[in-house]
Amino acid sequence: MLRFRKMKPSDLDKTDWTNEPLAALLPEGADYLSAHIRNGDTVFVIFEDDRPVGLLEMNAETVGEKPRCAVIGTTVILPEYRRHGLGRILMGLAAGEALDRQIWFLAGAVPQTAEAEGFADGIHMKQTEWFADLRVLDLSDVEGLRYG
Repeated sequence: MLRFRKMKPSDLDKTDWTNEPLAALLPEGADYLSAHIRNGDTVFVIFEDDRPVGLLEMNAETVGEKPRCAVIGTTVILPEYRRHGLGRILMGLAAGEALDRQIWFLAGAVPQTAEAEGFADGIHMKQTEWFADLRVLDLSDVEGLRYG
């Protein structure tokens, strides 16, 4: 059974991240997760039983002024769990967190791969004139998160 969890610093000791396949997909391995949680960033992790299979990190700091955008840092899902809607669920959780902070846009860099660009297009993340290197998701456009 899959569980989605918003991580807290006290959760870090519950999983040995150094031996987890998901940690190998993170930019700095297991240290990445701990650094971002301790920094106050929001990290959602998908667990199957006690095994982490996906995560999304959203920076504590916003970018832009009008409008302010919450920044999605890293989003990774183990290959065998992809294409089952888990990325869309993680983005929905990030959207809820942003709305709780009264932020109406998510922004993030999208790797130039067909898979990543297809996902971003599917949830309606678009290039804007606001940022040269980030795509933006307008949270008033919930259809992208619901149906693609």
